[in-house]
Amino acid sequence: MNREEARSRPPPPGRSRAIAAVLIAAALAGPGPAGAQAPGFPTADRDRLQRLCRATGVTPPSAAALAIAGTAVREHETFGGHVIGAGGALVRFGAVEADAMRDEPAGRGVPWRQVMRYWETLGALADGPLQVRRIPRLTEDAGAPGAGDLVPLADLLARLRGTTLPEAEREALAQAAFRAAASDIPWSAAFVSHVVVTAGVSRLRFQAAMAHLDYVAEAARRSRDEAQGLTAGEFYRACDPKTTRLRPGDLLCLHRHEGPGDFSALVPALAAGERPVWNLHCDVVVAADGRRRLATVIGGNVLQSVARRDLRIDARGALARPRRGSTCPAEGRTGPLCNPEAAPWFVVLQASDPAEP
Repeated sequence: MNREEARSRPPPPGRSRAIAAVLIAAALAGPGPAGAQAPGFPTADRDRLQRLCRATGVTPPSAAALAIAGTAVREHETFGGHVIGAGGALVRFGAVEADAMRDEPAGRGVPWRQVMRYWETLGALADGPLQVRRIPRLTEDAGAPGAGDLVPLADLLARLRGTTLPEAEREALAQAAFRAAASDIPWSAAFVSHVVVTAGVSRLRFQAAMAHLDYVAEAARRSRDEAQGLTAGEFYRACDPKTTRLRPGDLLCLHRHEGPGDFSALVPALAAGERPVWNLHCDVVVAADGRRRLATVIGGNVLQSVARRDLRIDARGALARPRRGSTCPAEGRTGPLCNPEAAPWFVVLQASDPAEP
């Protein structure tokens, strides 16, 4: 998601073939670190895309976008998740991913089972990517070294089904394995995928995936095509969150890589098939209050929960600049609870049917 094009002087006479070979080899090489440079959109394409994003931003969200926002709100309520106020204040500490408690009066389900529902949107749990982390000798030694390895959840469940243990013990062990998997494998992209697909967006128009990178790159490709005057079938386009009004149904995304990485560098690289960054997080925008200058977003796997939080927006409705003088503790970093607008939000995926502006 990151990079800006480096310029070189014209080749001297007779050297064009050799330099062309070098350029082709460089193009075929894998992407470098997040701080490296890569081509951006041409100026005319960038301006055309910005006009598209701004024009759509001032139109009411579509029925599909409102359905996405409504689905995210219901999932947060069902989960009983955290509530984070403007500036990062923790208003309510809610349920977390490994909880096995059911809040019957509030109509809430078992949190870890909710996480499994999100994964089931991507496929059967017995065949899916869920795994459980194993650190050798950790049960005997709290200081056991190493990060351990991952054991497929499907293998554990298959072995449990083949045992002669009493049913109650098998069930308890299976549930423990599910709860461990809910904690060990990041599920924020599964949450977003579940929300968008459940709201009725076709998988032909949205690439539901276990990694945010997949559907962010899909939106980046749509933006590239539209900037060149081509038609697009994807549901989301990638826009700059610092200049684009946030609307319900949009997805606001950040990256977790060191170094700079804004829209102009990262999105063109993603559209070109590069991977300048890959560790991402996206929240669903569920409301925008221009009078109070706040946008409300909901995301999964935020502080091990489904969290609702408020972010400041500017007079245009775009993501506000971080407040000056707002610093995090030395051991902390920007994020949900500390100067959240300063987190590396680099793209908003704008919910826009191709028939819209």
